[in-house]
Amino acid sequence: MIMIHIGTLAREIGVHRNTIRNWVKTGKINARPGPGKGLIFTPEDFQALCREFQVHPEQFQARELTRQPDAAALTPLAHPQATREEYVSEKVIGSVMVVGGGIAGIQASLDLADQGYYVYLVEKSAGIGGKMSQLDKTYPTNDCAM
Repeated sequence: MIMIHIGTLAREIGVHRNTIRNWVKTGKINARPGPGKGLIFTPEDFQALCREFQVHPEQFQARELTRQPDAAALTPLAHPQATREEYVSEKVIGSVMVVGGGIAGIQASLDLADQGYYVYLVEKSAGIGGKMSQLDKTYPTNDCAM
């Protein structure tokens, strides 16, 4: 299996990372979410993706490709010594409960969900966002708080 960071894939293809996530959800890209903000491809699916978007596999930096031991010889890399091998589970890792639906709780929930956990977000009030949802503008950019 090959793991590539969503941001790296989006940069090489020339689209936004949310577009990549939508393509994975709809099945346009045959991959599954991996640990962190990565996508896990089979070597065949990765080669098909590179052909479809006319991208050479060597364009991806060696540190962005993570291989499971069974796919060690199938992935062409520019610098094989710079890679690391790690096992990526085929199933959901587990579940976690995040207490507090403020900005930090929401971000933690999103990050954990991207890593493959089922997330339960618990908030004592009727809405999420914490104190940030009560603000109209934020300093120093004067942007909308939410």
